[in-house]
Formats: sequence, C-alpha cells, structure tokens
Amino acid sequence: MPPRCQLLAGNLSLPFRCLRQPPPSYRTFATSQPLAAAKGGDLGSHLPKHVVPKTAPVPRYPYGDSRLFRQADKGLYGGQMIQFGNNVSHRTKTKTRRIWKPNVVSKSFYSVILKKKIKLRVTTSVIKTMEREGGLDEYLLRDNETRVKELGPTGWALRWWLMQTPQVIARMRAEAAALGLAKEVIEENWPAEPAWRTEVKLRQEQLAAEKMGKEEEAEEMKKEEYHKWLRQQSSKLLQRRELLRTLSKREIDAAPSRLAKLKVKVTPDVEAMAARMEKKERMEAARAAEEARETNTELSETAEVGASSDQMRLQALGS
Repeated sequence: MPPRCQLLAGNLSLPFRCLRQPPPSYRTFATSQPLAAAKGGDLGSHLPKHVVPKTAPVPRYPYGDSRLFRQADKGLYGGQMIQFGNNVSHRTKTKTRRIWKPNVVSKSFYSVILKKKIKLRVTTSVIKTMEREGGLDEYLLRDNETRVKELGPTGWALRWWLMQTPQVIARMRAEAAALGLAKEVIEENWPAEPAWRTEVKLRQEQLAAEKMGKEEEAEEMKKEEYHKWLRQQSSKLLQRRELLRTLSKREIDAAPSRLAKLKVKVTPDVEAMAARMEKKERMEAARAAEEARETNTELSETAEVGASSDQMRLQALGS
C-alpha cells in the first residue's frame, strides 16, 4: 500500500481507492438580480451642466465668480482656495515659498429631490458638512448667507434648480404658512407654478406648432412635386404610345433618339395617371366634336332659314 494511503480509514486494499477525487462542480449561473434603475430615478452620475438645462433662466450669482481660485466656480469648495506662504527653518530661519491647496475630491452625491446622482468636485470639509446637514439637498437648500457664499456659481445653479421642483415649493409654502404669512404673500413669492415654467411651456408649444406646420408644408410640397412628376411622366408615356402607334418598326429603328427623349419610368401611379389623362383627352375630344356638331347644325339651320326668306322675298317681288 502506498504510504500516503496508510493513514486513511476503511478498506483500501483496492488500488483504485487512492485515486484523486474529482474536483467539486461550481455553479455557472447567477441568481442575483441584474442592475436596474431605481423606481422613479436613473442610473449613473450626471455632471451639473447636464442636470440644470442650458435654457433655464438661472439668476446671476450675487457674489460673482472667484477671481483668485477659478476652479472653485466649477465645484463645491466651501469658500476654500489656494494659499501662499513660506516654510521657515527652525535652525537657520530660512524661508522657502510654498502653497497650500484645498483637499479636492471628485465624488457623486445622490439627490433625493431630483432622484439622480450628481458628480461634483468637492472638498473634504464640504463632505463633512453634507453629512452633518443630511445630504446634498439639505446642504444646498440651507437658508443662510454664509452658506450661499460657500456655494459658488455651480452650487447656486443647483440650489435654484432644486427650488423650482414641486416638492421644494410645497415645502417652502408650508413653512411660510406656519410662520403666519398671508396667502397673497405666499402666492407672490412661492407660486405653485413658476412663471418661467409657464413661459417655457408656451414656447415649447409654439415650437411644436411651428415644427408641425413646417412638416405639413414640407409634406404638401413633396405631394405637389410628386404630382408634378407624375403628370410629366404620364404625358411622356402618352406621347410615347402615340409615337409607337404612328411610326412603323422601320421608322422606330431609324429614329431611336425620338424614343430616347421620351424615356419613362413606368410605375403603377404613372400608368393610372396616364389612363386618367387619356380618358380626359378622349372626353375633351368628344366634347369638342359635340360642340362642333351643334355649331354645324345651327349654321345649317340658319342657312335654311335665310334661303327660305330669300325665296319668299323673290316671290313677293314677282307677284
């Protein structure tokens, strides 16, 4: 018996008992749910410029852009900016110029009101403030002059966009009513439907109507062009048929250019149009023949009346 099998329990007299056991089989299928969008939201993170529409009438930031640290305008820096100073040696008192930059990270924050993630460049101190406030929405909506100064243009635009949502409007109206403000004041400052949204809706309706009118006009032009092409092809088809009826085979072979000029793309619509045009021509020819016949009849009757009157006049003169 091999040494590696001597300490095993059981009857190992058979040589095949020491063979290596087959590896365990692993499941090759997944039972977890696929990644799906949250109910009422969407997946992925969005940049602020994709959250606030370009056409939105965002009011101007009251404190203006940053003049010393311009990258702070594109994120939430909490008023922090680059600082300049010196490293001073304790032994020789030598000064070495250096700078201090804020600790900026790129992070996505979920907005409960907008139901989407917003990717922002924020400082770590702002992240701590957000955690203390209760999230991105509460940080942006804090009614404080110091907070407004910390927001910057990007935070100001996000704050304004949040304040246009029905959820925040209802919240502000409830707070104003709890403070005892008059209903007229509440309607003036926090209307249920902002005026700019009404203007945007009207503008969208006008644009939709103009687009519909342009599409209808283009469709009418296409129809007119198509009918014009049909008439041209049908007239060519009729001329070609008339030419084929009048010319003999030898004449057709001798003058192929005349038929080449009347080259027609025959389609069911062209044939139908040609049939209608041919029928119309026959009806016009029949009408013209009928009018000519009536004219000849009137002329003959007039001639007969004139001849009879001449005879009567001659008889009267002879008597």
